Amino acid sequence: MSIEQLVFSMITENTGTNMLDSGGASGRAWQRNQGLTIEHFKNEPAATLKVCAADDEWPEVDVSVFHKLTDGSLYLDDLCNEFNAIECGQWNGEYYGTDAEMSDWLADNGFEADGDGWNTYNWSSNLSQTLQGQDLKRDGDDYILLQVHGGADVRGGYTDAKLFKVNEHCMPVEAILDNCMFSVDDGKGGYVAIDWSGEWINQEGGCATVEDFAAFFKHSGGQLIAGDINQH
Repeated sequence: MSIEQLVFSMITENTGTNMLDSGGASGRAWQRNQGLTIEHFKNEPAATLKVCAADDEWPEVDVSVFHKLTDGSLYLDDLCNEFNAIECGQWNGEYYGTDAEMSDWLADNGFEADGDGWNTYNWSSNLSQTLQGQDLKRDGDDYILLQVHGGADVRGGYTDAKLFKVNEHCMPVEAILDNCMFSVDDGKGGYVAIDWSGEWINQEGGCATVEDFAAFFKHSGGQLIAGDINQH
């Protein structure tokens, strides 16, 4: 299975419903993704931005989880494929989203936890769906156990964990950051650009100001603008 097929299966996986959550009849991410094809996600913008006219409103940004997880920061090696083929039973393993067999397999194959587990919800992430994960080490190589949140309430509704290897040219955290960049034509042969990298940055490399957002709003016409994610 390719990494695109694996990520597609995760963002469309039925992660269930709960009468206590706020998803309603069809408001959960996995429900909204039903009926969509892998081509849909391939063709959607990697990131989108909308700048509001009001000075006190921050730009609205959304980074596609599908594009982020398939941008080359992560890949699947033979160990990943072997782990991901294990059918997950009850979540009684050492790590979130794993059962005892999966956790035993990781230990038997030399994987060790690298720090604590994490959840992008705690970072106010702009990713289109919340990710939950655990960084792992094996013989000096970085791996990530990853779950995608498909439910409504962030406390539940996650996929089973899947194993990904981190590209040697980036750090594990970089593989799931929401950094992205946008630009619009200024009508004079140039462009106006703003980037998100934990904070808004203007095209001069400084912190973006209200004036930068106003200029972007003017030239974008307040429309949703497609952008790119920062790759490593």
